[in-house]
Parts: sequence; structure tokens; C-alpha cells
Amino acid sequence: MSEALTQRRLAIAPVAADGVLLRVAKAAARLQIDPLGILGLVVLVFLWWGVTHLQLVSPLFLPPPGGVAAAIAENFFASPYLANYHLGDGGLQASLAYTVSNVLIALAIACVVGIALGLMTARIAFLRAVLDPVVLTAGTIPILVTAPFFLIWFGTSRTAQVSLLVLYAVTIIYLFAQRAVANLDPIYVAASRTLGADTRRIILDVYFFGTLPEVFGGIRIALAGAWGLEAFSELLGARQGIGRIIQAMASGMDTQTMAAAILTLAIVAVGFDMIIAGVFGFITRWRRPARL
Repeated sequence: MSEALTQRRLAIAPVAADGVLLRVAKAAARLQIDPLGILGLVVLVFLWWGVTHLQLVSPLFLPPPGGVAAAIAENFFASPYLANYHLGDGGLQASLAYTVSNVLIALAIACVVGIALGLMTARIAFLRAVLDPVVLTAGTIPILVTAPFFLIWFGTSRTAQVSLLVLYAVTIIYLFAQRAVANLDPIYVAASRTLGADTRRIILDVYFFGTLPEVFGGIRIALAGAWGLEAFSELLGARQGIGRIIQAMASGMDTQTMAAAILTLAIVAVGFDMIIAGVFGFITRWRRPARL
């Protein structure tokens, strides 16, 4: 009896292992984890280490990866060193929280405004004729040129930074939402009308959900650019934030701590992009062919 049970367990084990591997592979695909991308990052860090180890570049201009990692660990939660530069005693994490919160607040506002205006202008010709020139003009002006004007209008407050990000993100999301409606197959609208759907149901079930995949792509693009734009806006005179740390460290020629701040922001940005890609992939899984 025990021998038969053992054989049965041995027969089931590969199937269970395959099931675990399948779930892991699906999760990796949903998070869009690219093994080649990870390999590329490993190679980049190795080259960075090699250049600094062989002293091909002065540490003043390119600090070693070990030193940057140590700077992150020493200054992340609390940092008397950063406090000497009037950057607060909360370390990198306090400034990082300020930067992240600004980006997320601006992105939330931009999603509501951009998606709503994009969907409405795609179906209302008069509204599109009024808003398109405004949005296209705002989109053609380099956002880095616009940033000093926000500094003049709103000062160095948080409002200036969030407003700049909202302007940038709304333009992208608006255009993506509008184009998504134009790319939507008219057969879906015709089918919904045939089934008796009213205007509200068509807008919600056809236009909104049908355009989500393209709109999500615009949101990811807006988020990717918002990190650098937020850091740049903080360079113009913010009282805190990762950009403020970069500015202070650049003036003090401390490239190691400056690189630590940049690397911390980059890691957070990549992490947020992976999480959002996974969430968006789960929400729009009905549009994806089953590959696994």
C-alpha cells in the first residue's frame, strides 16, 4: 500500500512542479519581466565596476558601484550628512517620498482629466475643434522650456511641480485616449446599439473599456517621463525631493551621493513601471492571447 502511494506521489510531483513553473511564468509575463533586460542590467553594472576598478575614469566623475550602494545604505533612512545641506534628517527616503507623491498625485489628476477629455473630444466634433489646438500647442512646446514659467507663476511650492507634471501628462493621455477611440472598431458600437444599449452604456462599456489597452500605454509613457521632469522641477528650487539632493550634491562635488540619489530614483521608477504594467496587464487580460 505504501509503495503504491509512493509511486503515485512520484507521478504527481512533476505535474505539480510544472504547475508551479507555469504560475511563475505567467506572473513574470504579467509583470513583463524580460530576462534579457535583466542580463543587460547585470552587464552594465559589471562594466561600471570594471571601469572604476581599473581606474579608467576618476572616481570624482564616476564613483564605483560599491561606494554608491554604501551611500544609499548609509543615507537612506536617516542622514546627518544630508541634514548638513539643509535637506532634512529623513535621509533619502524622505526626499524620495516627496518626489513619488508628487508624481502619483499629478498622474492621478492627469488620468481623470486626460481620459475624460480624450473620450469626449473623440465623439464631439465641436469640443475637439476647440481643445485640439490648445492641447497640440501645449504638446509642441518643450516642457523644459515651460518649467521656468511655472517657477515664476507658482514659485517653488509643490503646486508648481505638480502643475507642470499635470500639463505634461494630460497632453499625452489626452492624445492616446482620443486616438484609441478612433482606432476602435465601429462594429462594437453598432453591436451594442443593436442589443439596446443606451448612450451611457456605450460610453462606459464600449468606449471606456474598449480603449483601456491603448490608454494604459499612454499612462505608462507619461509616468516614465514624469520621474525625470519632477526631478528637473525640483532642481529649479524645491525645498526637498530627489532633485534637490542632486542639486546640493552637485554643488558640493559629491558625485557618489548624487549617484546614490539618482540610482534610488531609477530603481523606484522601474519598480513602479513593473507594478503598473502587471496591474494593467491583469485588467486587460481579456485582450491578450494566451501564450502560456
